[in-house]
Amino acid sequence: MTEGTGLVAQYGSLGAATRAIEKLRAAGFNDLEVFSPIPAPELEEAMDIHGSPVRRWALIGGVTGCLTGLLLTSLTSLAYPLITQGKPIVAIQPFIVIMFELTILLTGIFALLGMLVHGRLPSLRLSPHYRREFSEDRFGVYVETEPHRRGEAEEAIAATEPLEVEAS
Repeated sequence: MTEGTGLVAQYGSLGAATRAIEKLRAAGFNDLEVFSPIPAPELEEAMDIHGSPVRRWALIGGVTGCLTGLLLTSLTSLAYPLITQGKPIVAIQPFIVIMFELTILLTGIFALLGMLVHGRLPSLRLSPHYRREFSEDRFGVYVETEPHRRGEAEEAIAATEPLEVEAS
């Protein structure tokens, strides 16, 4: 292997990649990057990833949209009062449609923004550790190592029997 700052291991199965992640995390290596040709919740569990922060963005967008709809309609009714059959100027029932539409609109927009921010998109270049095989039929695990812990990382990876290991 050539000298580098980390190791890239290639695996032929999801189970082998999951075991490698668990073994590396147990050895104290938390700076991992995982590549997968398919969506795999098992990898997220092994990486200890729980839930997406995009949900919070969508919630904030929904609440903002609902409040914006309420404020928009209420303030418009107060600015241009139109008294109809003695009904109150600010009544919630006629405003529900606008509130609903703005809730849906801003939830979608905020979710898209959250996805772009947390996915670091648009990504103009691929990770230097990415290999073309990771989009076809192999799983990849990249572990960032310090020079004095490199041997420990190599042992943890070798114990999971990777198809290929290279320094990166």
